[in-house]
Amino acid sequence: MPRIVIATCNAFPDLQPSDDVLACALRDLGAEVIAAPWNGDQLAFDDADAVIIRSTWDYQDTPKTFGEWFEALAARTRVFNSAALMRWNLSKRYLAGLQAAGVLMPALKLVEPTAESIADAMDDLALEIAVVKPEFGATSSGLSVITRYDEAGMRRAAAKMAMPGLVQALAPEIETAGETSFTFIDGEFTHAVTKTPKSGDIRCQAEFGGTSKLAEPPAWALVQAARILNMFAEMPLYARIDVIMLDGRLQLMEVELIEPELFFTYCPEAAARLAAALIKHL
Repeated sequence: MPRIVIATCNAFPDLQPSDDVLACALRDLGAEVIAAPWNGDQLAFDDADAVIIRSTWDYQDTPKTFGEWFEALAARTRVFNSAALMRWNLSKRYLAGLQAAGVLMPALKLVEPTAESIADAMDDLALEIAVVKPEFGATSSGLSVITRYDEAGMRRAAAKMAMPGLVQALAPEIETAGETSFTFIDGEFTHAVTKTPKSGDIRCQAEFGGTSKLAEPPAWALVQAARILNMFAEMPLYARIDVIMLDGRLQLMEVELIEPELFFTYCPEAAARLAAALIKHL
């Protein structure tokens, strides 16, 4: 019987509803499954046949420690996704790399956490309004929306970042069309969910008033999402690709390979596919 640890965090130590669906699917295949915080008692990870990183939703506060933890863990057991993929995805600098490789996304520029750096980036990108976000962040932590000549707002955004990050053009379609998350398991598309922010906001997460529903993306969108997936150095066990669907084109917002909500409560069969793929890879 394989022993699978689902990694959570001290802030959210229990299984989230979506991961509870995954745990049930793993148990149906004969696995022993427990949840353990990555920054808690490490004994829970010692005898694991595999660790799957899930709701580690406080890692942005200590990204160096988190990176050292999963690197050390990967040296002694199987970790999904791989340490190499998580290392690449940990910093939002990966977006600049994908943009340079030709992936369509809102224009961006890397910045230091100062009002001057933010202003210079907005000038370089000819932006009147922009999103500012830190290099390491989850659940919209450290995110601000600013206008070019609001100097006080820029100072607040820089302080909120508290680290280097990026300035990015605001995609107005997110308030109307919303953001669609494509989930891939072992390289195969399973389901998509469209997330819409509440009026006057750009944050799509439920804790900020956003709503979600299953989506049926067109064939062209699946082809383009898979093209982004195939740009990674290796195929992840699970991936979420967040986009805005424009007229015949996808505009990338984020690639999530570490701890994304995978919306298994909307699509339990995708959880069963992930469980089977994980067992297959042991």
